[in-house]
Amino acid sequence: MERELYSEPIFLNGTVIHGRGIGKLVGTPTANLGELQIKEIPPQGVYVTQIVLHAHSYYGVTHIGRRPTVDNDSDISIEIHILNFNQDVYGERMEIQLYQKLREPRKFDDLAALLEQIRMDCDAVRVFFGLNDLSQQFSMDIHKHMVKLKGGEVFLSNKEFDALYLLYSNPEVAYTKEQIYEAVWHQPSNGCFHAVENTIFQIRKKLRSHENGDDCIKTIVGYGYKFNQKTDIND
Repeated sequence: MERELYSEPIFLNGTVIHGRGIGKLVGTPTANLGELQIKEIPPQGVYVTQIVLHAHSYYGVTHIGRRPTVDNDSDISIEIHILNFNQDVYGERMEIQLYQKLREPRKFDDLAALLEQIRMDCDAVRVFFGLNDLSQQFSMDIHKHMVKLKGGEVFLSNKEFDALYLLYSNPEVAYTKEQIYEAVWHQPSNGCFHAVENTIFQIRKKLRSHENGDDCIKTIVGYGYKFNQKTDIND
């Protein structure tokens, strides 16, 4: 389907309400917009979005419709995944502006396939707004689970790729070990973080030879990890 670009953005206002928390279990936490009448809701689809929250502008992806991959809920929901954002905004007022419809909602075979599509949707948002938040010398191939560096290519396991991509695609956000576990293993952590620590160790081990000693993952002592945007790869 050809992407539908609007001559004027569609504006929606509402309050962020509690959802089912499924988004954070696939590494893409969402804000669910409530207090809208059915007649106010645009056609179902996935949209390029600008978000106004606390007088600040953000960018993201909005999904309007049912969620056949994760539940059998017949209700239409409005869910916004905000790029480079990791805050609790329940109860806050939010304005969203829909600029382009990327695709129709559809059912995916599993959560991995859904996550891959969401990543591609987020990339489309970055292209649409001309965002340059990702490293120009470091990129990740979604389909091959491969890191592309100026000095070569590195293949990661599925869990290693997912953990690194979570940090890489949100370079301004620091994630706790619990958040990483839930996003990568798709289940509550129950305080068990050894898997996260070992996965980060393996990523660093595989990438270190390509980074001139610099580490693309920065440890936030007493908190967790974030992507190191200042990593200077093979300059």
